[in-house]
Amino acid sequence: MKGWLEGRINRISKLDRYVRPEKVQGAIKLDSNENFALDADFIKSVAEEAARKVDLREYPLDELDQLYSQLGRYTGIEEACIAAGSGSDQIIELLLSTVGGKRATVFTPTFSYFVNRCELHGIRVHSVPLSKNFELSTREFVRSAKSSDLVYICSPNNPTGNQFARQEIIEIVDSLDGRLVLVDEAYVDFAGYSLSRDAARRNNLIVLRTLSKAFGLAGARVGYMIANRRFATVFRSTIQSPYPISVLSLAIASGVLARAEQVKKTIDSVRSERSRVIERLSRLNGIRTFRSDANFLFIETGRSVAVISAALESAGIVVKQLGTISGHRGCMRVTIGTPEMNDRFLQCVEGALS
Repeated sequence: MKGWLEGRINRISKLDRYVRPEKVQGAIKLDSNENFALDADFIKSVAEEAARKVDLREYPLDELDQLYSQLGRYTGIEEACIAAGSGSDQIIELLLSTVGGKRATVFTPTFSYFVNRCELHGIRVHSVPLSKNFELSTREFVRSAKSSDLVYICSPNNPTGNQFARQEIIEIVDSLDGRLVLVDEAYVDFAGYSLSRDAARRNNLIVLRTLSKAFGLAGARVGYMIANRRFATVFRSTIQSPYPISVLSLAIASGVLARAEQVKKTIDSVRSERSRVIERLSRLNGIRTFRSDANFLFIETGRSVAVISAALESAGIVVKQLGTISGHRGCMRVTIGTPEMNDRFLQCVEGALS
């Protein structure tokens, strides 16, 4: 028994791991795609109201039903097709451990957490590279996926930010009947379309969504999935733990969803800022920008990476350093923040290259 345990621990210790970003006190935080454009006082007031309403001595019962009601209203999806979790990460974990199968197909680059968790669960991952412009070869992807049990599509994709054409993804899903297609829509509120309605109608499609990004609740850890009624029922009743989300987080999530119109205004503001930041960066020599459908940008700084990185560090601006990806050098992922945060970032980069 001791040898078996040591062997397992040795295998796990050698796996790649998702590295949590370091928190730099007082920094302008543009590295984790949190929604700082959403007013902090708004979130605080909802949280305070929720804290007054709930009784932390009780298990969350009515609060979970209230969340499903609000999610159904926001998404336009039947409540019976929705299942909640402690962040979409926890839902991914449960899906991999119960219906993940033995082989998964992903494209690269994509959300590294998913790949890491597949490896933890002993699921072999086959990666299909995106083109240099981050386009997907549908034929090559489907060819690999037909040999897999599980298919993962990040839409919009993290870290590149782009969302593939809706019909392209639907054709992939429809050609893979009998295989589970998991579409991660963590950033979809900032994008052009969602496959939520398609997931409710199909047998092989699950859509993952979260309140961590557009709804500004990264710290509350509330995510949800949309699937056909039968699978959602099995997930809620058997796969998911009885009380996966704290009563306080549930009440806060319902409170923010009840005020979705204010969140939608912020989403519109982020989209506008996204266009403005891209336009400013596109004027600079040595910077290449890519289309984004998310609340962040993927940029290539090439030979200027050292000088830009040093300037950002000196200014206390934290971005996600990605290195070389798909032949692009000096890549960075930069969250779209408030106009003031974005201006600080732009002025810093412009000054470094002047």
